[in-house]
Amino acid sequence: MLSLGAILMQNLVTRVTDRVDETVEVAKRNAIGGVLIGLLLITAYVLAVVGAAVALAHRYGAVPALFGLAGGFLVLALIVLAVVAARNKRERELRRIRRDQLAARRDLMAAAATAASRKPFAATAVALALGFMLAPKSRRRVD
Repeated sequence: MLSLGAILMQNLVTRVTDRVDETVEVAKRNAIGGVLIGLLLITAYVLAVVGAAVALAHRYGAVPALFGLAGGFLVLALIVLAVVAARNKRERELRRIRRDQLAARRDLMAAAATAASRKPFAATAVALALGFMLAPKSRRRVD
């Protein structure tokens, strides 16, 4: 059985590792989304300029198609932006919930440490209860 100090240290390491992993994932997603949005916006701009040049040169013909493509890429860039923003909002909410859960566990462990220093026999029961409550849960669904 792990000591209370080992459990607290394990909790701290898990919290730090989770936060680093979350931050790296968000940064990767934002970088990929930013590159895609930038590419699509540049494409829309270039197509709009080409469309204007063709319009001035010919007045009729391929211009509606080029402006349509530019508008299509612009709409696609806005859709990618909306998806990235929605994912970031969801991730922020999940991080907040996870932080609240970890804070509750940390407070519970602090209370258990206080009780352990006063009543050693009660501390054994609290340690067993904490062990069962804080044990990693399976993430697989039971059908």
